[in-house]
Amino acid sequence: MKFLIIITFFIYSFSYANAQTGENIIIGKKETIYSKALNENRTLWIYTPEITSQNVNSYSRYPVLYLLDGEVHFISTVGIVHQLSQANGNGVLPEMIVVGIENTNRLRDLTPVVLSSNDLDKTNPFVNFLSSELIPYIEKNYKTAPYRLLVGHSLGGLTAVDILTNFPNLFNAYIAIDPSMWYKSETFLNHTISQLPNLDLSGKKLFIGTANTMPDGFSLSMLKSDNSTETQHIRSIFKLDKFLKTNSNGLEYSQKFYEDERHNTLPLKSEYDGLRFIFDYYFFDATEKDFADSTSLIASKLKSHYIKISEKMGYKVSAPEAFINYLGYDALNKKQYNKAESLFRLNVESYPNSNNVYVSYADFLIAKNDTNNAITYYKKAIKIKEDSSTLRKLNILLNKESYNISIKDLQKYTGVYTLETYNIDIVIEIRDNKLWAKVPGQEDSEFIPVSKDVFTVKDKQNYIITFQMDGDRPTEFTSVQPNGKFRGIYKRN
Repeated sequence: MKFLIIITFFIYSFSYANAQTGENIIIGKKETIYSKALNENRTLWIYTPEITSQNVNSYSRYPVLYLLDGEVHFISTVGIVHQLSQANGNGVLPEMIVVGIENTNRLRDLTPVVLSSNDLDKTNPFVNFLSSELIPYIEKNYKTAPYRLLVGHSLGGLTAVDILTNFPNLFNAYIAIDPSMWYKSETFLNHTISQLPNLDLSGKKLFIGTANTMPDGFSLSMLKSDNSTETQHIRSIFKLDKFLKTNSNGLEYSQKFYEDERHNTLPLKSEYDGLRFIFDYYFFDATEKDFADSTSLIASKLKSHYIKISEKMGYKVSAPEAFINYLGYDALNKKQYNKAESLFRLNVESYPNSNNVYVSYADFLIAKNDTNNAITYYKKAIKIKEDSSTLRKLNILLNKESYNISIKDLQKYTGVYTLETYNIDIVIEIRDNKLWAKVPGQEDSEFIPVSKDVFTVKDKQNYIITFQMDGDRPTEFTSVQPNGKFRGIYKRN
């Protein structure tokens, strides 16, 4: 999988480093909303994928993970989501919004309502807050997709199971971490066991993580004959587990016992495993051979894979635009034209409102000497977003613009530049009356001028290098290319 790792590294790794500024590392923000259902202000801890990635579009939409005990589990949960959806090119999970709900009165909120045996169907005000206030607020103010998860630990896990029982359509998937099914002498556990057979839970998922809360010297086999208070917590969870394994009613269910974890050490591992279970269909498991193949096969596989994901999640999900774009330009630079075309067309089909997909397809058409159609697609791109580099490409094709530069002017850009993040030196020099860049470990690249201080790279599509100048002296350059945006700081001549 080395080839895949290299590709995805270039797409994603730079964005996280550049997303943060100064000395602060920011992974979320706090917001406060007023709840009429609870008659109080509630504080939310919110993470959105844009915070840790610059490879986002205005039309991106994200599933939402609602997290109980938010102030306790927010940082670890965001870490897992970021690691498995963005970091190192991972695409094991979809990028997600995380909404952590800070506690005020935990016992009140995270225990179902029970005043008498006749009140089991009475709604907990906290559930009203979730359904009628919090979820509508998030969906109004954030770029949400119609897929929601609920994660809860201990009493929060009890709440998750209770919501699945009484309001199963409020969330698509649930993670209950060592849930307190013992609560109120297993009243709510027994209610769940009685109610679930009456429900159609097709398409819903539930993961339960169970800690080892048994006394020293106990084993799972000994629980069957034990009725002590010390083991009631774990026994109640296994009672639910036994029921769900034979009465799922369409529910996709998994339970894992963590022998080496205790109640308070379990959440991190259980969240990780729970998310992997819920999205076990998400990862695109391709081989080096799949990516190296010069035909259109990889585009076909990606399209089929994301159709499957869309069916599972209940809305259209497309392969990441930046990833497909990178694969397309990689194929184009290798003159694998059928492969490049199939990838660029996949992006056009998936992201019809993106100017970038039309620019990329037009670049492909230029490489195929199809000037007329390239003009059409550049115009489509400009109609969506009037980008100066695209406009220059179009004007050159229409013979409205040409740019010549003297050797004396080219000399201004020469020197040694240090590439940020990697701290490597790039040498820009004059050779045969042309401007060349020498990058360690890569072939030398010839810069082609397109306007004042702006260049493209010969034989490479969709590269724009812009020099920032202080009079006749360069201070830095930026290179925008299919695999990211890079900055080189002028070091010396």
